[in-house]
Amino acid sequence: MGIVPRRLIARVFRRIGYNIESIKSKDDSHLYEEYPLKSLKEKLFLNIGAGTFNHKYWTNVDYGSEQYAKVQNKFIELNLTEKPIFPFDNSTIETIYSSHTIEHIDDESVQNMIEESFRILKIGGVMRITCPDASLLLNSIKHNVNTFWNWRHEWFIKHFDIKASELEIEDFLVREISTARCRFFEKVDEPLYPEKIKEKMNELSDEKFLQWMVEKNVFDKRNPQFHINYWTYEKLSNMCIKAGFTTSYNSGFGQSLSAPMTNTKLFDNTHPVMSLYLEVRK
Repeated sequence: MGIVPRRLIARVFRRIGYNIESIKSKDDSHLYEEYPLKSLKEKLFLNIGAGTFNHKYWTNVDYGSEQYAKVQNKFIELNLTEKPIFPFDNSTIETIYSSHTIEHIDDESVQNMIEESFRILKIGGVMRITCPDASLLLNSIKHNVNTFWNWRHEWFIKHFDIKASELEIEDFLVREISTARCRFFEKVDEPLYPEKIKEKMNELSDEKFLQWMVEKNVFDKRNPQFHINYWTYEKLSNMCIKAGFTTSYNSGFGQSLSAPMTNTKLFDNTHPVMSLYLEVRK
């Protein structure tokens, strides 16, 4: 029996609802063809809050801590809460990426991060930021969509001696917006209880409600993994415009206008189910 042509196999599978695609090589060098060799050799692509990220063309920027030490790759140490000057010259960086970092720090620290990113980016350079989408999370609570949070049950069961039936949907919002005030921790300053959240949600506008949730939060060096801030597209976009960016757009999973960041094996893979994706261009 002869070999059946791949095109014929693909045609048959398409008729029954399947699509056959070639598995792409792990080598994504083709995504960097537009950049000068100097930028590749000097790794002029920054990942801020990089964690486990590792790529031959990228420089990691991160905050060293006991919680993350076992998973972090080589990185330049920067504590964003100290509002540092980034150790890079003006207009030298090609692209900047930051995934699920800004929810861990306050507004002033994020503003400094964005302003420093604007300073060091080349003209035409893209900055991409992903983080929990507070508007999406809040809407899931308003409409009581418990199934939206199925992916987060494990965190509560792992950290507390409770059953899933003891959770209320408002507890998930606290976890993502104001972690330290979760009512199940043993020592909590002013925990956020579901009834209080319902009351404030009905009383305040969305923006004022989210501000109320985070207004007493501060960065805790002992728990840098805690979320202490909320982000919506409008809030983040306004900060970027204030920093000098003139082009801001609401992106989506894998939809970067910077070719390297379309590789979803490396980017946008932290909780896409609840993430906001914003890009700005200098």
